[in-house]
Amino acid sequence: MGPFAVPDVDFGLGKLHHVGIVVPDSEAAVQHFEDLYGLPIRLLPESHYHCRIDGIAHSTVQRLGLSIDGPPHVELLREIPETSVWQPHSGVHHLGFVVDDLAATSAALARRGAPLWMGGLGDGRCPVGTAYHRDALGLTIELLDAETAARLASRLDDVR
Repeated sequence: MGPFAVPDVDFGLGKLHHVGIVVPDSEAAVQHFEDLYGLPIRLLPESHYHCRIDGIAHSTVQRLGLSIDGPPHVELLREIPETSVWQPHSGVHHLGFVVDDLAATSAALARRGAPLWMGGLGDGRCPVGTAYHRDALGLTIELLDAETAARLASRLDDVR
């Protein structure tokens, strides 16, 4: 089966939640989006992220920025050069979707030809909270469960 063959099942990702963009300097990127596009973005406090990348447990500290308007949001992610995820080149990193059942949707994407690349790690389980899949075209799709999306919304409310 080629990368574009679609299995005979009903499937949908739901509504777009955000477009993630990797940036070299979070503060400068916030100012850039405000000045150039009139898009207000707020930086959230740093947070620890525990995940598996290509099956290997990893922990990092990330600082996100989220547009005030949304969803869908523009999400800024600080570059983390020592990882294979947040590479030192700016550009669109992923499209993020909130899904009702993270495990089932993640498994369905993998069966459809977009294998799990990275996922949140909790209590020895993966994916938990988030799952990142890459397709044959190189596009990365992030799946968020409702709890993770609500936590992001709450963090954004705290800095508005």
